[in-house]
Amino acid sequence: MHATSTKQNLILSLLKLGSQRGLEAISLSTLAKENNISKAAIFHHFASREAMIEELFDYCNTLAYQQMATISLTGKPSEVLRRAMDHWHDLYANAPMRHFYRIIQTEALTHQAAKAIQTTLDEMLRGQSGILLESLSESSRLIIEDLDLAVLTFSSVVQQFLRRVLLDETEDVEWEEERFIQSFCALYQGT
Repeated sequence: MHATSTKQNLILSLLKLGSQRGLEAISLSTLAKENNISKAAIFHHFASREAMIEELFDYCNTLAYQQMATISLTGKPSEVLRRAMDHWHDLYANAPMRHFYRIIQTEALTHQAAKAIQTTLDEMLRGQSGILLESLSESSRLIIEDLDLAVLTFSSVVQQFLRRVLLDETEDVEWEEERFIQSFCALYQGT
């Protein structure tokens, strides 16, 4: 059992340090020092540096799926969309998922697995947005003639807000999100 917790601690350390400095900037010596073990002990748990990074991505993917919650679809459209936004904010703002999302954003250009995860996360956000907007449209709380366009618009703007959260550019974000939600609902409101 001790070996599993050491392995998990190594992954969590890599996650935290990697989100602060980038994965490439984290040496095995730094990781060993952070965990009070020898550099050689790391290879007891991982066959290679790349294997450790792959396990980091697998670990975080599992966490991401576990974090998915059901967003209540009751209430006014603006309430539903605000709850969704709050849910996504929680995922992007709190450790350990915040560290994971930051790594994915920074590593997606150079690491194939990170790019694949980023694509999956973007698709999940689009899918969740689609379910929300389709439900609001089917219940006539919003009148959406082109659902694909509405989902693309909504999810793209939400992704930009979430990236700003990851970059700690949060000044005025809540106000801008609220304004976006109100404008989006006004655009598709029934007569």
